[in-house]
Amino acid sequence: MLGVRIFLFVALCVTGLFWGLPAKGNEQERLSILNLPSDPISFQAGPGSDIANSYCAICHSAEYVYMQPPHPREQWMEIVKKMKTSFGCPIPDEQISPLVDYLISQNSVQLSTPSYPVHKEVPDEMSGQAAKHPVDPKKGKTLYAQHCLNCHGTGGKGDGPIGQSLIPPAANLTLLGKKSDKAILDTIRNGRAGTAMPSWKAYLNQSAMRDLLAFLRTLSQ
Repeated sequence: MLGVRIFLFVALCVTGLFWGLPAKGNEQERLSILNLPSDPISFQAGPGSDIANSYCAICHSAEYVYMQPPHPREQWMEIVKKMKTSFGCPIPDEQISPLVDYLISQNSVQLSTPSYPVHKEVPDEMSGQAAKHPVDPKKGKTLYAQHCLNCHGTGGKGDGPIGQSLIPPAANLTLLGKKSDKAILDTIRNGRAGTAMPSWKAYLNQSAMRDLLAFLRTLSQ
């Protein structure tokens, strides 16, 4: 699985270079987008799951982890360090140990569909009703640090640790001023095809998404 993911990533990069070149004659430049299928499962909730989602999923699916036999701490530590030194994962040193703790906690977890506590969404403008939940940008800032910072950066300019290495690069969120709340919530909820932006509907309920939206609005002020 890991080898397949790396091969696809390299192939996408290489073919992307050629697809960006003008064709011979009077033909227009061609642009092709490869949409990979979504992962069948996600990292199960728990302390450190945000780290796994931020760094492990760069190269392989959560399924790859759950296919592994139970590993002792020393072996998980070796695997994570190899992920950093051999495959270039940008995980900070101080987050390696918490990630290993999380991976150990997943040793006994059986392969399953996501079990995140996503609560019933509150009504919003998408259903023609006003949202009842008072938004809290401070909570949104915490969610941003957990799920968005690695790609979009501290200030939201798309300059996070892995933001500029993505194809296409992470979006500059300071330019969202003209986008409607509905459009932004749709992207948070469903992700964006042809990019590394994933769907967060299995992680965040509607109230959390609105808190995140409230914080995103502060980035363009």
